[in-house]
Amino acid sequence: MNARAPYGVEELEGRAGDVSPTDGSLELAFEVRPREIRTWLTVLRPTGETETGRGRGVELPYDDASFALVACRRGLQLLPDRSRALEEMRRVLVRHGEIEVAVRGSIERSPLFAELADSLERHAGVRSAAAVRWLFCMPEPDDLRGVLAAAAFDEIRVDVVRTTDRSPSLRAFLSPPGSELGIVPARVKRRVLADLERASGSWMDRDGLLVTTETIVGRARRP
Repeated sequence: MNARAPYGVEELEGRAGDVSPTDGSLELAFEVRPREIRTWLTVLRPTGETETGRGRGVELPYDDASFALVACRRGLQLLPDRSRALEEMRRVLVRHGEIEVAVRGSIERSPLFAELADSLERHAGVRSAAAVRWLFCMPEPDDLRGVLAAAAFDEIRVDVVRTTDRSPSLRAFLSPPGSELGIVPARVKRRVLADLERASGSWMDRDGLLVTTETIVGRARRP
């Protein structure tokens, strides 16, 4: 792999995709902020070494045909120009290389988030609720299938995966870092917490909070 000079090295949770030791792979995640798009990068080299980096925007700092696998498991649905991001992923793939993209499914099938959005709308307004609903803006398998087809990928396969994760409590779920609540006044947070506590009977057990989500996973190949 002949890579351009990488951006500054940063820590990134997770590993690159499951590939054989002889394949180079790239995993990326997009973080969309009001004035910028950050790209978190993890490279698994053919030697088995893992490197992490960070970029800005959707342009990838690697040469054409650098990777056998490119995986984007967070943030594609949030981008204002998804086609450009997929074009970059396609560019850095070798011929017949594989792409794997994951986006969140329907918010209605992620009940804790649906209740969170409804509560925010009641207590903080439509704009605050939209920040949560925006995370689920590609809710159907055909949404992902369509953008992969438009980006000229072949052999497209789309699966719906439902998972359940744990959080120690509702308070932990609503607290930084990584909170989906965003920045809201303390009084709003208290009201949202009360709403979720009233609705949480089916989401709690003796070990804490159960967070059920739906993920849509698309896999395809570069021709």
